[in-house]
Amino acid sequence: MANPLSRRLLQLAGLLSLLLIAVVVNYLLHDGSDVVNPIAEAAQRTAAMPGARLKFEVTYGAEGSSTTITGTGDGDYDGRTGRSDVQMTMSLPDGRSVWVESVGDRRNIYTRSSELESQLPPGKLWLGMQPLLGHEPLGGMGSGPGAQGILEELKAAGGDIQELDHQSVSGHPTTRYRTTIDPSREADIAAGEGDRGLARAYEAIAEKAPEPIAVEVWVDGNGLARLVDITQKVPITPDGKALEIGMRMEFFAFGHKSHIPLPPQGAVFDYTPVLRAELGLEDGHAMGPLTPPAGTKPLTTATFRRRANEICRTGLAEARHLLPRSHELTRELEAIGPGALEADRAKPIIAATGRWYEREAWGLVRRQFRRLRALAPPAEQAATYRRWMTLNAKGAEWILAQARIYQLGVAKVPGTEDHKAKERRAEREGKKLAASLGISTCESNGDDGHPDAEPA
Repeated sequence: MANPLSRRLLQLAGLLSLLLIAVVVNYLLHDGSDVVNPIAEAAQRTAAMPGARLKFEVTYGAEGSSTTITGTGDGDYDGRTGRSDVQMTMSLPDGRSVWVESVGDRRNIYTRSSELESQLPPGKLWLGMQPLLGHEPLGGMGSGPGAQGILEELKAAGGDIQELDHQSVSGHPTTRYRTTIDPSREADIAAGEGDRGLARAYEAIAEKAPEPIAVEVWVDGNGLARLVDITQKVPITPDGKALEIGMRMEFFAFGHKSHIPLPPQGAVFDYTPVLRAELGLEDGHAMGPLTPPAGTKPLTTATFRRRANEICRTGLAEARHLLPRSHELTRELEAIGPGALEADRAKPIIAATGRWYEREAWGLVRRQFRRLRALAPPAEQAATYRRWMTLNAKGAEWILAQARIYQLGVAKVPGTEDHKAKERRAEREGKKLAASLGISTCESNGDDGHPDAEPA
């Protein structure tokens, strides 16, 4: 398992992503009245600038504790690409400091640090996350992390706008405004736009962090956002104690142009599958299209059943070849004993299991899906087959989440208990659907199925 410091950093990275997923993806320039929303208007003008320099501060404080973690730094915003790059130093309670860099575009955030790097798989330098968890922004409008994500939040700020006072920010006279962003409200907006997947993401985030996000914005005489302050509380204990996350970003040197490259994908460890699993948002999208290419001629019932069962028998035979190594890894973990998990002695084996799991088990599942989705069942069975494929694609996403979390030396995906209950229901439904399709071979499990036991 990760050492205590790195566990905290991983938790903070996950919670930061929870903050960023709460972005609003509609450009709402009015707050429901005939009065122009000055925060949204300032965000739009600021985002339209070719670029700017940034000063950045983030704070984390647990409710009931005097201990806080603070990070300060600076960076650049490129309005042409929507990318931002912030480098900061985080001061830890033990007196040490950690260097952190975050690079983001309209859909992704990439974070690296001196402590986090040692916890990532070999060759991986960056932890990557998708704030919208793989969903396309509504209406094709981009929203994401960093400066761009904050500006998108502000464009959609839909709560009551309060004008508070007038203050000077780095010598520039400004008007300070306050509003809130409510993830539950954004779920309703997404549902109204017909995007149920995105609505579910907002609903999940609202369940994890039900309190609205508090926002203050300082707008100068040219209508540009000079300073943005965002605060969100995220419950972290069963009794409701919260972690308060504060983000403060100052924009200056408007017109500044910078070239911000994204990290090479080979150096990025994508944490998004774990976040999706933790929030219970597996929907099968990671498997790609679950239907055959357009124009594929439907098969006869007999041909469809024969081909599907053949594909599944082949997959089961391939899975059996993986079992010896799966059992070997399990025995190695059992030999170490439960106490080794807390002492980090099991971490190398868990990480090795994760790398093998993604390469072999996940690789097998992807090959199986490519074969099955190429089949076009009889028209009257198309809906049933798609439902069966979707159920299995959701289960496959959990396999990927397991592989990713194991590679960090962590023995269990957050949200495992909730997943087990859903998995049992999905298995029962899947067996019924497969029987009605005549492809029960595809629902075989046990030792002839996927090697999916968690590390002991």
